[in-house]
Amino acid sequence: MSAYKNVALVGASGSVGQSILNGLLSSVIGFNVTALVREGSTSKIAQEGHAALKVVRGDFGDDSFLKSALKGQDALVVALDANPVTLELQNRLVDVAAAVGVKRVIPSEFGSDTTNPKVLEAVPIFQGKVDAVKHLQSVVSKNPATSWTAVINGPFFDWSTERNAFGLDPEKRAATLYDNGTGKFDSINVASLGAIVSGILSRPDEFQNRYVYVSEFIISQNEIFEALLKTTKTTREDWTITHRTTDDLRKEGFEKIGNGNFIGALDLIFAAVFKAGIGSDFSATRKLDNEAVGLKQADLTESTKAVLERK
Repeated sequence: MSAYKNVALVGASGSVGQSILNGLLSSVIGFNVTALVREGSTSKIAQEGHAALKVVRGDFGDDSFLKSALKGQDALVVALDANPVTLELQNRLVDVAAAVGVKRVIPSEFGSDTTNPKVLEAVPIFQGKVDAVKHLQSVVSKNPATSWTAVINGPFFDWSTERNAFGLDPEKRAATLYDNGTGKFDSINVASLGAIVSGILSRPDEFQNRYVYVSEFIISQNEIFEALLKTTKTTREDWTITHRTTDDLRKEGFEKIGNGNFIGALDLIFAAVFKAGIGSDFSATRKLDNEAVGLKQADLTESTKAVLERK
């Protein structure tokens, strides 16, 4: 099957969308990208003006706009934060995409292994993602000309390190290690996502109607900490180290959500990432698609150095 070259992208201005857009525009395949932007949005797309990029703005609540934007596209990639509002929008996009004959839909998955019951139990807010993929699968079953691919990649290493989400703050020399920092998990750099999506759309038949598992690192908090120590030329004695449990972090997450602070969702996610036995190290049980999509293992120290140079 030939590459799906005409690609509609929703969420092009976010960090995930930017990576996907960069990968598509820099690919030798010659992708043509249409970025759908909500009318009135002030978000900027850095690549606007690129010869292979068309930006269309309109009312996402208007099916006629969506049909016009998606008609003639080979693929639809959704790169939005997964919350009830955006997942409902994704469902509508899926419905319209199938109606106008879009061949492949890549939903806004790009994270933890939501097919794992233990992960879903630990992070119940992921049920929205699960339901959205079920909707996509149902639509595809009724519209065989349309297919789907969802990407599982774990937490983004570069994004998380930049925001101290791994519990490690190199500026304050402060480390919070959960369950002694030994829990292993798979991860990629968000910057690699563009090449991954490009690889999927370059050979779509290999990834039809299934999840794709990719990983650049199989790491723990302790290993990230050691990479930070090496990069900053410090020792553990130079840092303030606090030990906590993932159960404490999970409890705090639920308390925040209960008080209307939905940043607590990140606490739930990272509690599951850090906790051994949940399955965040999905490469232990899943066959990775790294080679098929053209993804290589990354060097942890070099990736850490690159992040700190940007901070």
